This record gives sequence, C-alpha cells and structure tokens, in this order.
Amino acid sequence: MWSRLVAVVAVLGLQAEAAAKNPVSNADMCKLAKTLDGKVLLSTATCCVGYARPMNYLCPANTGDETYAKTTAQYLMDCDGEIPDGVIIAKGPGDVSKALAYAKAANVAFRVKSGGHSQACLSTVKDGVVLSLESMKKVEYINHDDGSVFVTIEAGVTLTELRADYTANSDVYFPHGLDPWIGAGGHFTGGGVGHLVRKFGFGTDFVVGMDVVLPSGEFVQVFEPEYEERLTGRLSVYNERDRQLLWGLKGSGHANFGVVTKFWMRTIPRPAYVVLGKYSYNIADKTSVEEYWNSMCGYYSKAPEDETAGERNLLVWPMVSNNREGPGFLMRFIIYYIPDNNSTAQGALNEATPVVNAFLTHVKGLTYHSGGIEAVAESGQFPNLVDPSASRYAPTCVSRIVPSREDVCNRDGWIGKFADFIYDEITAFPSRGTTLFTYFDKWGGAASLNDADFERTSVSTRNAYGTIQFCRIPLNVATRDTNAMINGEGGTKDFNDSVLADVGNGWYLNFLDTLATEPEQIYTEPAVYQRLQKVKNVYDPTNVLDRPLGVPLPGSEFLADSTLALVGASAPTVTDYCALSGALEGAVLMPAMGCCGTSAVPPGFPCAADPANGNLSYAESHNRVLVDCDDLKPNAVIIARSALDVTKSLKFIKERDIDYRIRSGAHSQSCASTCSNCVVISLEKMKGIDYVTSDTGATFMGVEPGVVLKELIADYQDHSDVYFPHGLDAPVGLGGHLGGGAVGYLTRKFGFGADFIVGVELVLGNGKFVQVYDQDYEEQLLGYRRAHNDEDQDLLWAVKGNAHANVGVVTRYWMRTIPRPSYMVKGFYLFGAQSAAHLQSFWGSVCKFYSVDDESPKAKNLIMWPFVRSGNQLMLQVYYLPDRNDTASGALAEAAEVLNEFLVGVTAPLITQSIQAVPDKMQFDNILNDQGGRTTYSCTSRLVRKREDVCNNWAFLDSFADRMWYEMENPVEDQTFFAYFDPWGGAATTNDPDFVKSSFMGRHAWGTFQYCRTPVGDVTRETLWATVDKFDSLIASQISDSWYVNFQDRTTTNRSQVLFVPEVNERLQTIKAKYDATGVFSSPLTVTLPERGW
Repeated sequence: MWSRLVAVVAVLGLQAEAAAKNPVSNADMCKLAKTLDGKVLLSTATCCVGYARPMNYLCPANTGDETYAKTTAQYLMDCDGEIPDGVIIAKGPGDVSKALAYAKAANVAFRVKSGGHSQACLSTVKDGVVLSLESMKKVEYINHDDGSVFVTIEAGVTLTELRADYTANSDVYFPHGLDPWIGAGGHFTGGGVGHLVRKFGFGTDFVVGMDVVLPSGEFVQVFEPEYEERLTGRLSVYNERDRQLLWGLKGSGHANFGVVTKFWMRTIPRPAYVVLGKYSYNIADKTSVEEYWNSMCGYYSKAPEDETAGERNLLVWPMVSNNREGPGFLMRFIIYYIPDNNSTAQGALNEATPVVNAFLTHVKGLTYHSGGIEAVAESGQFPNLVDPSASRYAPTCVSRIVPSREDVCNRDGWIGKFADFIYDEITAFPSRGTTLFTYFDKWGGAASLNDADFERTSVSTRNAYGTIQFCRIPLNVATRDTNAMINGEGGTKDFNDSVLADVGNGWYLNFLDTLATEPEQIYTEPAVYQRLQKVKNVYDPTNVLDRPLGVPLPGSEFLADSTLALVGASAPTVTDYCALSGALEGAVLMPAMGCCGTSAVPPGFPCAADPANGNLSYAESHNRVLVDCDDLKPNAVIIARSALDVTKSLKFIKERDIDYRIRSGAHSQSCASTCSNCVVISLEKMKGIDYVTSDTGATFMGVEPGVVLKELIADYQDHSDVYFPHGLDAPVGLGGHLGGGAVGYLTRKFGFGADFIVGVELVLGNGKFVQVYDQDYEEQLLGYRRAHNDEDQDLLWAVKGNAHANVGVVTRYWMRTIPRPSYMVKGFYLFGAQSAAHLQSFWGSVCKFYSVDDESPKAKNLIMWPFVRSGNQLMLQVYYLPDRNDTASGALAEAAEVLNEFLVGVTAPLITQSIQAVPDKMQFDNILNDQGGRTTYSCTSRLVRKREDVCNNWAFLDSFADRMWYEMENPVEDQTFFAYFDPWGGAATTNDPDFVKSSFMGRHAWGTFQYCRTPVGDVTRETLWATVDKFDSLIASQISDSWYVNFQDRTTTNRSQVLFVPEVNERLQTIKAKYDATGVFSSPLTVTLPERGW
C-alpha cells in the first residue's frame, strides 16, 4: 500500500524515508501549502513565496483567518508542552489525503485533531505536525422516501455546532455528548457517550457510514449494508475487509486506520419535552460522602436487561463540585429523563416523577440543599452547550473504566477511600490553588444491550458499569501549575494511586489521560484488541498513523478480501429469476412469457412487452444483437438500470456459478455479448448523459454504457458545442465502444475515444462500486484531489482499451472534450471497377497517400475509408476536419488540396462524387435518421499491424485484387459484399506510443481490414459464413493473425490474437489478479488470471 503514496509525494517533490522522525521543514510545508484548498500554519511568521491561495495564509492573520497561535490554543486541556511546529488546516478529503502523503514522505511526527479535547493531549505533538479538521463543519440532512432522516456531519463540527444545527433545522437527533468543544471526529470514532446513552446507546451505534481517507491516501466510503442502498442508491456486495474497517472505526477509530472526514448518522425523533433537574446535598463530613455514593449504588443495582424502560429513561450523574451559587462544595445528582410521553410538559413530568422518586428513596442520611426537576422544551434544554464560554479552563483529569458495579459499590473499603480523599481535598480548598470535580457516568441500559457481542462496534468498554472521573481545575489559568495539579498532593496522580488503582486498569477511549501507558488498557476485550490489530495490518501496514496508545500492528496475519461466495452450481429457477427481478430497478426477461408475481419494478417487465412504458420483451431484447447470433439464446436477459442493478446481478450469477455475458449495444461481430444456456446482463437502459463545466471552463461529459452512438450524437448536438472521438455505426453502445478503444472518424486527428476517458465508475468482481479518475483531471471533476494510488491508476489504464468485462463492469465513463468545428467536409467518390488493375490502382492510391510516417497536420485531418463492394463499385468515404472551419468555403478549399493528392493515382473511372462543407449539426444526418434495423451481416477482419503488410506485400495485393474482381464478376444471389480499410495512424499512434496512458494494443497498427457478407434475401447464416471463411483463408490470413478488440470475429480463436502485445498483456494479468482475483469476469478472449507463481 506504500505505493499508493507515490502520486502526491511526487507532486510535493519529497522522498519517502523510513527512519527516526525528521524535523519539520518550512520549505516542505510551503510545497504542501500550495497544493491545498485549506492552509498551513507555522510556528514562525514565514511566508511561502508564490503561495497565492489565499494570500498570506502563512503570515499574520487576515480577518477571519486562523493564526498559528490561535489554532494551537484551541486545546481544552493544558497541552502547552506539546506545541507542534506546524498545523495543516484541511478543507476536505483531498487535503487530508495530501497531508497523509506528506507526513509519510517527510517522516515527521504527526497527529490528527477535530476538536482538541483530548485529555491526554494525543491530538497534538511537539516538534511535529498536526492535521486539523476544524474547518470541516458541514452538516446536511437526507430525507429518505421511507420517512427516515439521516444526517451527515463533517469531522470538525463541534457538539455546540451540531446541537445548534439540528435544533434549528430538524426534529431529529441521535446520542452524543455534552462538552461544547468536542469535535465530531474523535467523539464518534471513540464511542460517543452522552445523555442518551442509557436509553438509546452510544453515538457510535448510530453511525451507519463514514467517509474515510486511508493512510495510503485513498478516499473510501464504507456503510452498514442495511443502510447503504438507502443512502447512496447502490449496494455493494459487501466486502468483508471494508466491513471490518467500519467496525474498527466505530469505537476504536481515533486515527488508527484512517482519517474520518464525514459521518453518516441514522436518527431518532427528538421529544417535544424532556425532564431535567438536579438535587444538591451538603457535605457535612466523610460519612456524608459515603452515604452519597451508596445512594447511587443502591439505585443502580440491577443488570441492564432487568431494568424497566422507565429506569433506562433516567440518567443520573453523581457529581461533587464547588457550589457555583455560594461558598463551599456540594454533592449533586444531575437528573436527565427522556419520557416516552413527551408531547406535553405535564405528561413528561407525570411520567418522570415516579421514576425520579424511586431514585430518591435511595438517598439517605444526607442534608438537602436545593434542587428539583422540571419539564422543559427539548430545543431549549442546553443553553450552556449551545452558547459556551470561549474561555479555556485547562483542567487536568484522571479517569477509569468501572468494569462492574462490585468494583465501586461492594469492594471492601473502596467507598471509604473515595470519601476520605474527596473530603480531605474539599477541606484543603483553596490552598491547592485549584478547585475540583468528580463524577460517575453510569452507562448500562441500551449502551450495553445494543451490541453485547461487539459485532457492530469496537467499543471495548461498552459492557462496563460506567466510568469515574476526577479533575483539577486551576483557579487562575494564567498562573496555573500543571505539574502540581498532576503530581502534587491531592493531584490527579494522587487520586489515581489512592482511589482508582483499586477500580481497575482500563480507560474509555474518549477519556484517556496521561496515566494510560498501554493500548491494552483501552482495548480491554482481548478478542476485540486482536481483531483491531488485524484491521490495522490491512489498512495501515506501514504504520503511517503511528501515535501513542494507538492500535499497534500485529506480528502476523492479514484480513484478506472476501469475494462473492458460491452457494452451489445449481441452475436458477424461474422463481429465482423472479425474485431477482423484484429486487432490481430494471427487470429480468425470460423466454417464457409467464409473469412474476413479485416483480413490481416496473410492472410486467419479465412478461410480454409493454410498449407504453418502453419495456422490452425477451424476444425484442435478444434480437437487438446486430449480427446473426440467433443460435445463441440466453436463459435470461437482465436489464440493469443502475450500478446497483449490476452489483445485484453479479451476486446472483456468481452465487449460482452460471455462465454470463455483458453487453451495451449488442454490436459484437463475434457474438461475444450473448451466449446459450447462460445469462446476459444488458446495460441497454443505462442511457444517462451529463455535462460538467469545471472552474477552468473545460467541459466534461459523463456517459452511461447503454447510450448508442446515434443517441450520443443527437444529445451533444442539441446541448453543447463539444464532442470527443467516437465511431459512426448508429447502434453501437458506448460500453464496449469506448472500453475497446473507440475507433472513428476523428481518430487520425485526435486519437482514439479511449484517449479521452478521464474517469470511470465501475463495479468490480467483488461487487464493490468504485470511481477512478485520471490524476490530471480529478480535481476538475470532483472539486478536490485525492492522493491517488498506483492500483487505481492501473485500473483506469486497463479500462482504457480493454474494458470488455476484464476487471469490472463500467457503468459510466467521464470524457474530456474538444470544441466541435463550425463546418467540416464530408462526402464520397464512387468509381467504376472495369478490371483487377483498377482495383490495384485504387488500393495503391490508398497506400501512397498513407505512406509518410511523419504526416503533415492537414494529412491527419483527412480520414478516408476505401470500400470495394458489389456492383463493381469502388467507393471512397471522406471526412475532413479543417483547421479553417469558420466558413464553408474555407473548409472546402482546405480539404480540396489534400484530396487531390489522393485522386491523382486512381485510374478507375469516376462515376459520381459528393463532397461538401456542411455545418457540424448536419454531418450525421444518415446516422441520426438510422432506423436501427438489424443487419445480420457476417464479417471477418484483421488488424493491419504495419503498412507493409497490405502495401508492399505483393502476395496480398494480387490475391486481394483477383478475389475482389472475381466476386464482382460473379455475384452471389441474395447476398452482397463489401471490403474496406480503416486507416488509423496519425494521432492514434502518437498520442500514447509506449502504452503509458492506455492498454489499447491496436493503437500502433496501421489500421484494420474488414470483409463482410450481407443477406438481401432468404439466405442461411451458414451460406454467408462459408463465403466469409473462404475469403479469410485466401486473403485475410496473409495480413496478420491479430484482431482489434472491437472487431473480433468468429475466426478469432485464442486470447493471444487479441492480446498480442506481451508486456501489455502481462500488466493486464497483474491488474486482473488485484481486482478480479477469483475470475468473476471470465469469458472467451478476455484477460486471464496469471499462472501461479506470477
């Protein structure tokens, strides 16, 4: 995974090292700053030269800017001894990715913080760098069709901001804490204890998805399977590794496995009224402190499963602290009750009163000071939280998990020790120069019942009785003596040694203090700890996120990816297909016209066609295959309408181990997009076309694979002034066309369509949906840039030229575009062939014109397709893309110069010609008016690897001319023929000479040669193929034994004929092993998995 860092490291100009931590370099930080949407704050006032986004970010603050001093003072605790050399203020996942790459490459000490509330100062580091998420503060609400409300929270949102936002904008909430400065990032990855914990559980229990930047720099989204489809519209066949990542982050996430940038939360309705209150009691002597504690133990004596709903609705916080309204200290019980009957204040109070009174019966031997309860509107219950004081009170604290009630209630002498210490410290106040508070946080209830076996979360301490905490707070922050508050008499260490040492040796992750020394003290469940180490080994094997008390790497063992498990090779039944159909946005079409009672999306899809709704019957869909493949009849055609449908279809197919094919436009000449006794996944209904204009003014097109060329052309002519290279056959689908190279009329000038692919969305063999972008265009498309990893770029490389279901199913291509000309020149020349010599002169003119390796720009502007066809006709189809295209006359004049060079050598008499300059919108009238009829032609083709194969090869030239003349003079009844050459060259060969940017193996060829027979009457397929096979054996086989991947025919018999560049094929096999390790995508002529030992 280290290789994933290479991209950003290269951008920053740094070199990775594995050594002791290096000092922070201002120069390196400046390099990083220039790549960020956020900024870098340094401990010096140094400005980075050329840093212009925005100006002077590294210098003294502009209005609204964070200065270094300000951001490093945001820590609640006293962390002044751990001040970093620099702070990276991230504005989004792209910045986080770059920061992680920098930290690894520069080998500096590194920490991550969201709110700065860490009691152990683990979110800062001396002589290092802090990645701060404090500027990532977006909160958004998702209203689902089923009435559910979800909330997304970025990691820098504080609890103050969260509370204020949902109070103002919704009527839902979820469990969280109450300290106003706490950031969401640490809070929800550490558990999320708060006032709702006993009734509803931890905040972590409500996390259903996360956006995460992994230590590799990769950005991923992980979701609970039951919520993913509702949130994203897709459902990945849940990868066990990703499931383990989400599990690890939900409770043990504190930058152990990745940096969470966004949480996806399920919610619950907020009550109209809640009941709040407190009961305060005087401290008379040590005995009164003991009685106070016994009151809590007496009430909280039941196991969580034995408590009533009303008892779980009540949370009581016992707290000893100074009397804010007067002198001295008080013992308080903070009351929080969440009523089920909460529509009115009186109803809430009526419900809460008997439960609170039941608690008060346990309060004995104490002198009442003040207090009571009241019902308040939920929206107004936390004014102190919504409007917190900005002052920093710099406490020092110690805490401990209380594993069981017996540890603090029935343990001999423990309550006496607690009472002695507290009473002695109250007596010594204010001679210590500090005040104190101690409190107990009782969990139990839903907190322990929601996930008793730790399968949903990794909160190791969730089954504990609660946590006890003791804090010292300076009376004067400016003159505080932190060392005395920790190590002095009555300090936190003294409380730990005198009182907490008998409780246990465990800490709640979000209440860590400086006395915790080992990870096992936090991850207290051995099975959980071992599982977390395995997750660490998968997601951070080089320990980029190394920090004190973090999850360490294990000695061995990895969590391997799981793929779609097989459940047996039994053939699917009609019932199975019907069940699948009911789960799809699309449908399943079967030869039998019986209707599936469960298939309601859309109605009747598996039955007879419903023309009014645009539905296809099985026969209509199957017969869309352009060539004659009628002897190949699949058992079912799955009509996918989304990436989610593709995922579900792959899962269905793989679980039953059945053969399948994938198609978009059904133009395969070798019938590779259909089969017998199998299933076809058809993308024909995925027809979305989107246009995206970036801030730079560039226009990108997002096209789904079911769009056919006729639809593509009509759309961009109506909606834009841009296009990209593509072919001209109206029914060709973009899925196979772009994934196979995309030869067309723009190839010689601009290159292949595949050269314009800058991103793809695809479903992998394990069902996972991924988005991969070219590094040079990602920021323009997404609005931010991820630290791209080599594996992702390998995947994109493989798709650009060999996407035909080799490593995944592409569900959308993202294309860069070029401006369309105002005018272009199109037309044809038709010559009459009166002898074989005329054929030779015609072909010789083609060879002569396309003879110069270093072609002139104008020569590259001309694409000519020479056709030899029935009726003694030699036709030259012409497209010319003029540089001067603003007027028709200028375009025509430029084209004439180039065309005349070709025409000089043709001796055959000219019958007719039609060459005209036309507005761009008129150039494809024949395509746009195409009726989409089924041609059912039979063809053979060969890749022309070099010009000499068809120009200086006299055996080929003589055989070709003689054979074509023979077929012209001896026409066959009920069928016609044509042979043509598609000359590539030009930009097609020069755009990517070393296969660096694409895997299209045919790009260096001179072009492709094709011969086809077309029925015009009642002629059998076998008769057509007999003639085609004869031509193939006499003529085509003399050219080469290689095929262009999109022009395969039935004479293609082995993979090496399509995958004929050894080094490219080897790389494809390596990529196949990474992304389709179990060979989910396996069909004739596709890339194979490497042999064992590769």
